[in-house]
Amino acid sequence: MAETKSLDRLKTMRSLLKSEMQKSKTVTLVLEKTGSKLEEINTKLLSLEADVKVDKWRSSPFSDHIRYTLVPISAALRVYASVQELERSLVSCNDVLGYVSDVKRLGEALKLLSSSCVLALNWLEESIKCLSENGMPEDHPFGLRLKTSTELLRELQMTEARAYLRGGSLHTALENLETELELILHENEVLSESNLRDLQAIIKRLDAHTRLTNGVHVYIKNRTRVMQKQFENDYYQRTIPEADNVHDIEGHIDQWRVDMEIAVKEIYEFENNLCYEVFEDVGEEDDVPLHCFGSIASDSRMLQLLRFGSRISKCKKGPPKLLKLLECFSTMDSVRNEFNRLFRGDECSEIRRETRELISNLVKGVCEIFWELPCQVELQRPNCPLLDGGVPKLVNVVTEYCNKLLGDKNKPVLSKILEIDLGWKNEKYQEEILIGHMYNILREIALNLDAWSSSNNETAISYIFMMNNHNHFCGLRETHLGLMMGESWLNAHEQYRDYYAALYVKESWGKLLSLLNNKAQTMKRTLQAFAKGFDEMYRKQSNWVVEDEKLRWKIREAMIRTVVPRYKSYLQSYIMLLVEDDYHKSPGKDLNYTPKGLEMKLKTMFKSKEEREKIYKYSDFDGYRD
Repeated sequence: MAETKSLDRLKTMRSLLKSEMQKSKTVTLVLEKTGSKLEEINTKLLSLEADVKVDKWRSSPFSDHIRYTLVPISAALRVYASVQELERSLVSCNDVLGYVSDVKRLGEALKLLSSSCVLALNWLEESIKCLSENGMPEDHPFGLRLKTSTELLRELQMTEARAYLRGGSLHTALENLETELELILHENEVLSESNLRDLQAIIKRLDAHTRLTNGVHVYIKNRTRVMQKQFENDYYQRTIPEADNVHDIEGHIDQWRVDMEIAVKEIYEFENNLCYEVFEDVGEEDDVPLHCFGSIASDSRMLQLLRFGSRISKCKKGPPKLLKLLECFSTMDSVRNEFNRLFRGDECSEIRRETRELISNLVKGVCEIFWELPCQVELQRPNCPLLDGGVPKLVNVVTEYCNKLLGDKNKPVLSKILEIDLGWKNEKYQEEILIGHMYNILREIALNLDAWSSSNNETAISYIFMMNNHNHFCGLRETHLGLMMGESWLNAHEQYRDYYAALYVKESWGKLLSLLNNKAQTMKRTLQAFAKGFDEMYRKQSNWVVEDEKLRWKIREAMIRTVVPRYKSYLQSYIMLLVEDDYHKSPGKDLNYTPKGLEMKLKTMFKSKEEREKIYKYSDFDGYRD
């Protein structure tokens, strides 16, 4: 009964062995080394198989046990032969994907060999036990041979473990894969589809053999090198002293904005996608792609770019710097979504910290300068420009500056920054805050103009000065600043412009005409005094500036209408007097100007804005003096 149970168990194990042998047929890979001891095992097992097949054992009462014992031993030998064949095949394989496939099959074959040896050992042990229980002597030659075979199979079972040790076939194959991974990444900065397939295959094979850490290290080292070469410009390593003007680094700031946008939206975006492609389906629990990208990003130039952006806030304060800070914030805002998506994980914590610091510096820098703008305008009040009647450069620069701040490009950015700043202070932002501050800037300009106008003792040029400046504000009608201030504000400036124009004509040319009313001297002397006064006024005022061409024409026409008819009338009276006294005398000998000549000279009065700008430079408000 016991013998029957043992035979049934052997049959079951034989069936399992056949199933395992079927799996081994798929294994065709060859690696390099096999130990001399394993060759010895193979020889001894084959000798055992030959011995038990001799005719004398066929008549033995243990013949059935012998036949069942040979099956698992033969199966293990056939699997071992496949392992040897696969080891030899690896030596001549030159294709990466083929090599990876062979490594996979060798690993499967070694596992199959281990399991086959386990089955063979179980069968041998069961056979020895069964034969012993049925009377086979302990010193029986076949029993001794079976015990020897057991020891040899146990040694053969260690083939898989030895293959993973240094110098073992599988260990060597995996090292070769790591070397190939290094070569692909070092020699190919731009990875082709075939390179990418090779990388994916190698990474998956290393992961299957618990060697993923080595592959990740090689990948991070080489891709970091590639990323660092993407930013070879060293401007971002420059220190920016507080005394530096923003004009001194304007080119670097513009380059920084371009580099930041390209870096985030193209370079790091590509690198992130590459990490997820290469490490797809491996290390899911540890999120290997996130770890790889984070390590690459933290060791590349991103931190230096962010720190350069922060250093921009350390340069000299001033209105031009505000515009550059707005541009920098706009750049960071445009890549905000990509930043939040890309730079996650512990490895990118320093990048996120530097980014928060940069945003904080930009917001504080913008707000600090913006709230001081009215004060900056006020500080220019003692610096009275040379009054030639034209609009001071400060007024042009400030109104142009306000228009830039209110433009479609800057206003949304400025509003967002003010909202962030007030939010940090637990205050709510409303657009009226921005508009009200613009009113304050214009109010300071108006106060400056009043102070500069009253600083000149000559009333006429003060009138020209105020006329030009009110006309300048009228010209803002279609601008962002004009639209913000509204029609009533613009119309008021038009009225003031016409008012000062009339005062100028009355003050200058009205007083000149009063010379023609002098009853205390002869008409001849009166005309001479008028001509002298006209020459002095023309010499003084011809270099005054009326910037707007239409206004210049309008003022000239007003002067002509005021002066020429009155002069012509007085001249006619003088001629009639001469005729009555001595009709033979020619009046032309006593005249300096004819009415037509007077009109022609008046038409040459005043310089244009273009003529004036050839003489004067920028104002202090944007870093220069008049």
